[in-house]
Amino acid sequence: MLITASGECHGMLGGGCFEDDLKEKAGAVFRDGQAKLVFYDMRSPADAIWGLGMGCNGALRILLQSLSGQDNYRPLSFIEDSLRREKSGVLVTVYESTDPEWQAGTVFLLDGDQIVAGTVGQSVPAFFTRSAHRVLRNNGPLTDTHHHAGHELKVFYDPIRPPTHLLIVGAGPDAVPLVQLAKGLGWRVSVVDHRPAFIKSGWFPEADQRLQCYPEELTGAMALDQVHALVLMTHNIEYDERYLKVIAATAIPYIGLLGPAARRDRLLVSIGADAGRLEGRLFGPAGLDIGAETPEEIALSILAGIQAFLHRRDGGQLFNKTRPLHDREIPGTS
Repeated sequence: MLITASGECHGMLGGGCFEDDLKEKAGAVFRDGQAKLVFYDMRSPADAIWGLGMGCNGALRILLQSLSGQDNYRPLSFIEDSLRREKSGVLVTVYESTDPEWQAGTVFLLDGDQIVAGTVGQSVPAFFTRSAHRVLRNNGPLTDTHHHAGHELKVFYDPIRPPTHLLIVGAGPDAVPLVQLAKGLGWRVSVVDHRPAFIKSGWFPEADQRLQCYPEELTGAMALDQVHALVLMTHNIEYDERYLKVIAATAIPYIGLLGPAARRDRLLVSIGADAGRLEGRLFGPAGLDIGAETPEEIALSILAGIQAFLHRRDGGQLFNKTRPLHDREIPGTS
């Protein structure tokens, strides 16, 4: 959430529950430039003391950081740098510390074991990189407590990853809502088809990339190692088979097929031994079972299935969830 000096807000953290209170507390950060940690505890009826009366039954610890053009608006500039390079990184933020070397408000970006953005020195204690690697392995944020030279540091680790890159193979009219919905999610979308007329149809103005190529040209035409999910929808069994044979040799994590299970099985038989390379990442029919019928509903089903798979979720109803809604944080001490 971004708060300007005039009190204008962009984005929100609590659905509007405590944003006005945050604006008041941000005033101290604007005055002295020092990061400020605030805490809201709504786990009991006592939260009425705050004058907020949210009753959300949760607790939030929020760090208010100063953004200034004098230091290139870090840490937003660190995030922009990581996204521009299309490489994953971990944003490391010290939010409480008794260590004068690593003060509260220290922020830097780690890529592997290397600092790629930040004002700290180019070498950091090993505990920073160990926790950063845990974050990338678990694909979720982490708060950790470290002890260094007799001091205690509390640190927040946030994974920064490029936007989900969806490759749609098949530029028919039913791919239009898939592109539109994916772009609405902020994903990067590429559309490929072997038919020049389909690529030039003007149906996909929102797509980041439109490419006409035959199946055997696909590997050389684009960086498939940067694709997170692929949906194969040429509606031509011969071309689906040729594309699938090429796709099987890649490491794309999610591969979705349109059509019934019988069509999927026919395709797998047709590509022979290459079918084994698709185990655990081929989904056909693609999508979640939400009763989808129209192209728009089917697009929603497919994208929801991709989102669930990439985030290691089963896509079930939140009503049936027994664990907290936001349970990705992994506390630890080192």
